[in-house]
Amino acid sequence: MINKIHHLQDVNNEMLAYYFNDLKSDTTIFFFGGYSSDMTGTKATALNNWTESNGINYLRFDYSGHGQSSGDLSEGTISKWLGEAEFFFEKFKSKKNIIIGSSMGGWIALLTALKNIDINGLIGIASAPDFTKNEWDKLSETEKEEFKSNGSILFPDDDYGDYEVFYKFVKDGFQHEILNDAIKITCPVRLLHGKLDKVITYNVSEKIIEQLSTSDKSLTIIEDGDHNLSRHEDLEILFTKIKELI
Repeated sequence: MINKIHHLQDVNNEMLAYYFNDLKSDTTIFFFGGYSSDMTGTKATALNNWTESNGINYLRFDYSGHGQSSGDLSEGTISKWLGEAEFFFEKFKSKKNIIIGSSMGGWIALLTALKNIDINGLIGIASAPDFTKNEWDKLSETEKEEFKSNGSILFPDDDYGDYEVFYKFVKDGFQHEILNDAIKITCPVRLLHGKLDKVITYNVSEKIIEQLSTSDKSLTIIEDGDHNLSRHEDLEILFTKIKELI
């Protein structure tokens, strides 16, 4: 099937790129990507192929400042991208809805589930809630002042290369922290995390599991997995977890 990319204008007048397979299923799967990723990535594409093979609706999109969407990455924040995720969820939700978030998208998925009762299942892949605070706390006072004045900084990533993060994004992230209290999500949750993840340690997913209100929750630690979890064997675990929720 040819995946034709469409665009929708959201409340911020951004033209957001998306693909929806619209297989007339009662179930829709939504994929929320990570920081600086787009909907042509390995996991997003593999999910597209899997949902088409299984006759399930699937929505993937690019945040503003990412991929084929309009906007500038430097203007992006958790608040803005959360609004975009909710925009697509409201427009394409069906009878049963499962959201899957990768890295930063896992944070956005959790925030979306906290605000929406129409979510029937959530899967987090190397979920990264509060990661902006964690990186901020690692900075010296001098580095923090330089970050504020320069407007951006490089966050370290030994595996994939350091990446630029903007002060506006980090500052906004402070108001969306969720790991300091109970996470009052009641739908079933499945988390996946690589034990060798150097970007977001698996202890973050352990903390999420501890604080989730739902009793239907599990965490799968992939012993030889890294942050990406895009290998064939990782994807097979993901597909198994989706089947648990459908």
